[in-house]
Formats: sequence, structure tokens, C-alpha cells
Amino acid sequence: MASPRTAAAPPQAEIPFDAPNYLLHLLAAISRYRDVQLEQALKPLGLSVACYRALNAIVVFEPCQMLELAQFIGVDRTTMTRTVDQLVKDGLASREIPTMDRRLVVVSPTDKARQVIGTARRIVFDTNKRVLDGVSERTQRTMIRAEQRMFANLAVEPRAIERMLSLRRPPTAEGR
Repeated sequence: MASPRTAAAPPQAEIPFDAPNYLLHLLAAISRYRDVQLEQALKPLGLSVACYRALNAIVVFEPCQMLELAQFIGVDRTTMTRTVDQLVKDGLASREIPTMDRRLVVVSPTDKARQVIGTARRIVFDTNKRVLDGVSERTQRTMIRAEQRMFANLAVEPRAIERMLSLRRPPTAEGR
């Protein structure tokens, strides 16, 4: 006879409450605890998690418009403005307003940013590796597909979905 510990648990026993709410609770908790660890690890570089996310996106998409940066990161424009203000103050980004459209704000990384982001990415990648220790690549890919679907269910602007899911800009009219 199987002991209570080895017997198959009823489905409701493997999670404390309903699956959709528990899944989203775990995703939020994992993100929060990871961010706490990253805050400490990135501090010697003079970066917060918010500044790292913005700076990494600026380097990936350079140059990028403030609005698309805010959409990609998933924060409002006011929060993004404060983050970019900090990056500019720290010499990690430059901000420019194109003469042809004064409503736009274009952000670019500095040489210092390119140096800092390399070190910061190693810290983030090492933390991510620790978080995913023991989770197979197959399971990770399944989780990615599920989270992409969840993101698409939430995103309001189709171009934001495309940028987030592909980690690149959608083609422009000129590039098609």
C-alpha cells in the first residue's frame, strides 16, 4: 500500500486555490522576488531594475521613441520619462526631439551604456538561470507560449504585442 506522501494527490491538493488565480499569483511572486534579487545585484552598476529594462530596450531598439519604449517595457509614459531622465542624468542615454516632428522624443544609448549593459545582462542572465534551475527547456518553451498568449490577451495595441513577442520592431511601410 502506498504511503500518503507517495499516493497520487487529488488535483485540488497540488495547489492551494483555483488554478488561474494561483498561476497568476505565482507569476507575480516570481517576478517580484526576482526583481528584489536583481535590484541588489545591479546596484553596483548604478542601475535599478527599471533602469536596466529601459536601457536594455534602448540598446536593442536604438534609437527608439519614448512611446514605443514605454509600450515595450509595459509602463506609462510618465514613469518612462522619469526612468529616461535618470538614464540621461547618469550619462547612459541621450534624448533628442526631431525637428520634423516636435511631438516625438527619440532616445539613444551612449557608449557608456553599451559597456554597462554588457555587465548588467550577465547579471540578469545568471539570475534567470538560477530561477529556472531544474526546469527543462521543453517546459520553458511551453511556459513561453502560454505567457505569450496571456500577454496577447492583455495587450491593447497590436503593434505593442508584436514588439513584445518578437523583441523587434514591426516592419515599417518603407521596409515592406
